[in-house]
Amino acid sequence: MNLKEKELVNSLKEHSDYKKRCLTTYISSPLFGHPDNIYCDSPYVRPCRPQDLDENILFTSLSQETLDNPNHLLAQRLLLNIYEQDSIFLPQAPRVLNFKKFQSFYDAELMACGHTIRPELEHFLFDWLEKSIHIEGPWNLETFIAYTDSILKKIAQSESQLYKELTASQDPQSAARFYLIQCAGDFLSEASAMGKNVLGNFGSHTSELFKILIDEYGYGVHQKKHSSIFEELLKQAGLSHHIHHYWQFYTPKSIALINYFHYVSANHGSFFRYLGAMYFTEATLAYVTRAQSKAIKEIFSGNVCTQYFDEHSHIDIHHGRMALNKLILPLVKEYGNKILPEILRGFEEFQLLQDVADKDLFAHIKWHDQLNEYKQKANFLRPNYGSDMSFTEKKGELSVTHIHPVDELFWVEEGEIEFIVSPDKSILLKAGEGIVIPQGMLHGSLVVSEHCQYTVTSLELRK
Repeated sequence: MNLKEKELVNSLKEHSDYKKRCLTTYISSPLFGHPDNIYCDSPYVRPCRPQDLDENILFTSLSQETLDNPNHLLAQRLLLNIYEQDSIFLPQAPRVLNFKKFQSFYDAELMACGHTIRPELEHFLFDWLEKSIHIEGPWNLETFIAYTDSILKKIAQSESQLYKELTASQDPQSAARFYLIQCAGDFLSEASAMGKNVLGNFGSHTSELFKILIDEYGYGVHQKKHSSIFEELLKQAGLSHHIHHYWQFYTPKSIALINYFHYVSANHGSFFRYLGAMYFTEATLAYVTRAQSKAIKEIFSGNVCTQYFDEHSHIDIHHGRMALNKLILPLVKEYGNKILPEILRGFEEFQLLQDVADKDLFAHIKWHDQLNEYKQKANFLRPNYGSDMSFTEKKGELSVTHIHPVDELFWVEEGEIEFIVSPDKSILLKAGEGIVIPQGMLHGSLVVSEHCQYTVTSLELRK
């Protein structure tokens, strides 16, 4: 190895070590550490479970087959924090502003560390989309419109799987609330990512995009802002309307939907990809929200106002047309067909992310319905297997919600523990009881006895 090669190797190592230090500094913030409560009473307290950290997230990437890795949830949580430090979050009454936590969340050094590791986290989380979707051309406006129209028509004519899953649940109200919680991470700060795309100088197209943005923000009337309308829906459904109150109950695949729009908005080289993703979501929401409204009305017997979904059923038909006719078509006519593959990639990527998130939601609802069956399954398996790990914890010990990459057997040897899967769903496990935790299912626990000893066993090789 010659001198120049050695200098390059040392330089790369120093760069790598710097990234590692930034990651360690960022995740070490007390705001992202161990919480006192399963719920978050501040927009700045966002538990991320640092013990799941693997520095490989800086140097590798996920595949679609490894999305149930605990590092997926950790990285999605960290990336959402990094993105949202570029936006203003203040608590709503009756909650008060903790000025120390406010300053800590927006600390310049913490934000600098976040921005330093952001590209690596984005690569870790979204590189699989690049590899999963292949855009083959050539494309022109005629073929683009024909293809996207066929996709949108199929969605419009399809039976709503969301409606079926929510209404068929053994506890439809609990299922609906869990679904609304997945939406809350995005809807309570709606269009924040879009705001990153209206600054700059790109002609009349800016104004057309800004029209969609100000629609989302109620034209400056707070009560008509879409996030304000969603807050009322949450309250009527028996949920908190405070931003990220249910932080610990967001699944990684629902956070991915939020982060993707920040990803293609914060990286302005992906502007055309953003337009494709925005077109897909605006055009399909006009159909999807009808099913959402129908499900919520039936499940809550008309006692929850569905204005949020009903308004989108109307306005997003308009937004979809605006995205196509006022943005995409004029931009292609001005800049040429070379931008169409990027627009189509955004359209396809967000469609795939939405499909993955939907399947994950339905799997969680099914598991929540079958907790007692999974408890019985644990009783059947336990006599045949030992344990991989053992833990002893004191009363009040709370585990930050997390996921496992394989099925696991959770077993209580001594004491009692509350096993938590949603705000509505938990199960008390006593000594001699346990539960099987399916791969990728979000869960946490709270020790309720003076002390508790429990074991965890991987079932990967024991199926």
